This record gives sequence, structure tokens and C-alpha cells, in this order.
Amino acid sequence: MTSWWVGGYGPDMGGTMTGIQAMRSTDAGTLELVGTAATIASPSYLLQHGDDLYAVAEGDGRVDSFRRTGEHTLERASSASSGGRWPCNLAAFGGGIAVANYFDGVVGLVRGSELVGSVQLEGSGPHERQAGPHAHTVLALDDETLLSVDLGADRVNVHGADLAVAASLQLPAGTGPRDLVRLPSGLFVLLSELSHELFMLRWTGQTLEVVASSSVPGAEAGDNDSAISVWGDFVYTGLRGSNRIAVSRLAGEAVEPVGWVACEGEWPRHHAVDGDVLHVANQLSDSVASFRLATDGLPALIAEPTAVASPNYLLAAR
Repeated sequence: MTSWWVGGYGPDMGGTMTGIQAMRSTDAGTLELVGTAATIASPSYLLQHGDDLYAVAEGDGRVDSFRRTGEHTLERASSASSGGRWPCNLAAFGGGIAVANYFDGVVGLVRGSELVGSVQLEGSGPHERQAGPHAHTVLALDDETLLSVDLGADRVNVHGADLAVAASLQLPAGTGPRDLVRLPSGLFVLLSELSHELFMLRWTGQTLEVVASSSVPGAEAGDNDSAISVWGDFVYTGLRGSNRIAVSRLAGEAVEPVGWVACEGEWPRHHAVDGDVLHVANQLSDSVASFRLATDGLPALIAEPTAVASPNYLLAAR
């Protein structure tokens, strides 16, 4: 039986979650709520690294680490400034934890209780949400190379060990890149929040290049595309607004649309795969929905969604 940590928004970010929540899988494949594992303001992103669980306190602009004290309980071990406002994503990098700050586009590096480095991204785009840089995702290639996704400036940046930007992939204006996942093949899948596209990227040794792209199936005007999950050759993305889970298929270096299903809630902020089950955190309906994945890639709802306050992020505990 798998245990899960769930992050989300508290009152400081317009939600009702009181801290990191603990859930566990059921025999049917759904998740059931156990309770609050640790109190923290708006832990909207979680990262397991070594024995520690890291969480952003998005409204407070901090990165906290926790140690497990029981199957479903955590104790805070350290807390550090994220270096900017609205931290929303983490990655283990350079002997510490890299953090993307969405509001002001700062990429920081935390070790223990200290902020040991930061860099301010620059740029903007044509969309009303692109008045300035908005760092949304960080992903480490190795100990000395970090990627950051800038939704505000339509770029994927390459950072060195000192966090300085060494190169950038410039995407079309108004793309709004949000999430980036590395595939077992070594290719990358990039999701655009604003233009509703999936991009296949290749690492050149110095930067990234686009090798293919595809529209996200089921996306409607005004949707805010969210996270990426991968199951075999299938790629899942959330569509906040039309409240759908879009399904695409990997085909070599290309990605092709398959279809979509309703997310069975409102505002599918995040989702995660566990075996042949897809769990979806529906933020605005205060619920987590669980779907069985079929050989055609399409999810089928297993049972009624489980009530969870303002869920934003799902992470299998280990």
C-alpha cells in the first residue's frame, strides 16, 4: 500500500489546506485521506531528496525541509528563504535545492537553512500574464547544469553551477512554457500553459532545441494548461478551465494527440501516475480523483473523488 504526501494552498494563497496532508492507496486504487502530516503555509510543491522531504511555503517565500517521524507524520528540520516571491518548484542541484520563484522570476539555491545563491531572470512576453519573468520549473541535468523554465519570457534557460544563465532556448512569443519532464530516451517534453502545446526537446550539449511539437487535445481558449505525467508512451496534461485531462502519445521524437477525459473536478493543478492509476489533484473542487489507465491511454474514473482541501501537488512517499 503506497503512502502519499499532498501539498496545496492555505489561506495565505486563497486556499484552505492547513499543511502537508498524508494519504494512502486503497485496494481499489483510489487514495484515502489520513490527516495533516505537518503544518506549513501553502506547501504547493514537494520534493523527496535523500531522507528529507522539501516543501515550498509559497506565500511566505521559503523552502522548508522535513524528516519523517512516522508512517504519516513529519517534523520540520530546516527553513530558508527562497530568494524571491512565490516559490513553486524545486530540484536537487549543486549539493542543495534549486528553487523557481514564479512571481519575480528569481532562481535560488538553498542549502540547509541558508540561501546560498540566486539569479534574477529577465524578459517579458505579449500575453497579459507575461509582464515580466516567471520562473516556473527547475530541472537538474547534472551537478553543474540546471534548466529553468520561464513562463513570462518564453524561454528555457541553461544555468551553470553558479546559477548564471549560459544559454537559452527562445520559444515563440506568447507560448508561456510551464513544465518540463525528461524522458527515459533522454528527450524532454515541455508543456506550454498559454499556447496549449507540447514540445519535444533535445539536449545539444550546450542548450536545448525543438524537434517536434503538437497541440494539447481538448484545450479550449482561456484554459491554463498544468502538469505533465508520463505512463509508457502516453503523456497526460491537465487543462484548468475546461477541467480535462488531455492524453497524447509519444512516437519516436514526435508527440501526437490522442484525446481527453473530464478530470471529475475543478482546476486539475497536478497529477501523478502510480502503476496503472492516474491520481489528479483538483484544486478548486477540494478533491483527488483516481483513474485506471487503459492500453489506449485513456483514463477511466475508479470511484467518487476523495475530499482533500485545496490540493496542488501529489507525491508518493518513500
